[in-house]
Amino acid sequence: MLASAVRVPWHTTHGGYDRLLDHLPEVRPVTGPGGPLAARVARLTHRVLARHCPLPFYPAEHLAADLRLLASREAAHVLYGDEQYWFSRRRPGPTAVTYHQPPARLKQLLPPDTWRELAPTAAHIVVLDTHQQSFFTDLVPAERVHLIPHGIDTTAFTPAGQPTTDRPLVLTVGWWLRNWTVLDTVHEQLHHRYGNTIELIVVTRQASTRPWHRTASILEGVSEQTLIGLYRRAAVMLLPLEDATANNALLEALACGTPAAVTDVGGIRHYTGTSQAAQLTPPGDADAATEAVEKILAETGTTAQTARRTLARERAELFAWPLIADRMRAVYRLLEQR
Repeated sequence: MLASAVRVPWHTTHGGYDRLLDHLPEVRPVTGPGGPLAARVARLTHRVLARHCPLPFYPAEHLAADLRLLASREAAHVLYGDEQYWFSRRRPGPTAVTYHQPPARLKQLLPPDTWRELAPTAAHIVVLDTHQQSFFTDLVPAERVHLIPHGIDTTAFTPAGQPTTDRPLVLTVGWWLRNWTVLDTVHEQLHHRYGNTIELIVVTRQASTRPWHRTASILEGVSEQTLIGLYRRAAVMLLPLEDATANNALLEALACGTPAAVTDVGGIRHYTGTSQAAQLTPPGDADAATEAVEKILAETGTTAQTARRTLARERAELFAWPLIADRMRAVYRLLEQR
């Protein structure tokens, strides 16, 4: 059994979907080029072949992994189909493909006719939420579409007692499909009501591409240990989203025992459930997001805070990678029966 395992460069050491393979030792990873010469060959090949791939994000290392799978007859799993599954659609061996983007983004990724041709080439499709499931069951038989959630490393992302209460931290992490307009409004409302008695931190990418609230600290390129320390210290994780399937930052925060105020959009409810691990807010509603943050802040230093943080950790444990790996093995068995 093979699996393409190209790392997403902004994921932390223990973050990202490819950490699934740490719990599937029977699977051999297929990676991108492994040295300077191989990387040069991959770049040259990419110049020739990339024009024949309609995927908007398809760098040389993804092409290299795609071509290696194409050449093999073994059963294989493409971990990031949104940006790695194109030429290998014609491979002789059976293939499972995981897609990560929400349906609205998938519809932008490729035109309908291309999806109708591409999706059936996968023997099995793995999705991360029910909305994706509906998208793909319109393209292939339902028994070939499997909802297997994104996992989280619950041994690396762990709680560490109660956060300090003298200046509660409202933390935001990530950049993809974030609703920055809502974030700016919430930051302004929180600053107006609490002044400097609370701390606002945003950990993101491409921080210089937009302005931020004057009182927020903006961090970029932090180490994993620094990030885990911020999760543990945060009173609440503020995640205003435009759309989502799974969300790494949400799972990481919950695993560290940090409750979230998060937009109820896409697959988020599949991961938060209905417990007090998270306060869900309507899309685009900054007032509701502020109220959700304030509700959690109001519990600072109380037994309610302790209970909520315990529930956050318990929710994350449902998505521990060993549990997800066991569910993925069931799909692999189906592949190997073909």
